Amino acid sequence: MAHPPTTVECLEAFMSDASPSLYGGSPEPPKPKAPGLLDQVAGVFTEPTALFDRLRQSPSWGPAAALLTVFGVVLSVVWGLKVDADQMLRPILERNPHVDPSQIDNLVEIQKRFILPMGIIGALVSTVLLFLLAAFLYWLVGKAMAEDHPPTYSQALSAAAVPSLVRLPALLLIILICLLRPIGGQTPEKIAPTSLGFFVSVDNLKLQTLLYCADLFLIAERILDYLALRRITRLKTGGALLCVAVVVLVTVGGRVLGAR
Repeated sequence: MAHPPTTVECLEAFMSDASPSLYGGSPEPPKPKAPGLLDQVAGVFTEPTALFDRLRQSPSWGPAAALLTVFGVVLSVVWGLKVDADQMLRPILERNPHVDPSQIDNLVEIQKRFILPMGIIGALVSTVLLFLLAAFLYWLVGKAMAEDHPPTYSQALSAAAVPSLVRLPALLLIILICLLRPIGGQTPEKIAPTSLGFFVSVDNLKLQTLLYCADLFLIAERILDYLALRRITRLKTGGALLCVAVVVLVTVGGRVLGAR
């Protein structure tokens, strides 16, 4: 024969039934878990829109930024140890009308000492800094051109960092090429056969730099940027295109103008 409920059991049952109403409604469902790094790496190549929809609900950008930074540092070290500094720097100095030809040898010796440390520092700082700046742009544009609610800065950071994971195969390929064969005075973007500039050579230095910017993985990254802006930050089509255009203008324009 069942015994009647005790006072404690009655009180627990009452609190369980009454607790939602005490706070004015049902408890919120648990927040979805953010996709892990392996999910992000696989997702950008297999199901980017599904990945970006998950990142809207649970933003995550730190692991992607960390992995890309590690690859950048490794590339800087491997390339810095293999590159022929004289072959890379001498033509640049010879083209500079403000450099005294008699000082070129000394300048090459001085500058080649900084190739490795500056490459490492650049990889450590520039990757995260660029993501922060791009995210600020996305967040700012989202204030005026979002489809519904403006994106959070965490969502903007996810849209800035995660699409860049598509460049991992290109980074790995350049690292392997540096390890396996001489690279002369080539800079990293000239090493892998993934850009139009690798196959087409022109005399105009700035045009040649533009051809190197026509890289398969860079184009894929810009396409994923657009998808991420549409799915993670929910920017309108015009807002997403504006952000991608600004990123292209800054990255490609900066490289072309800086070519020397």
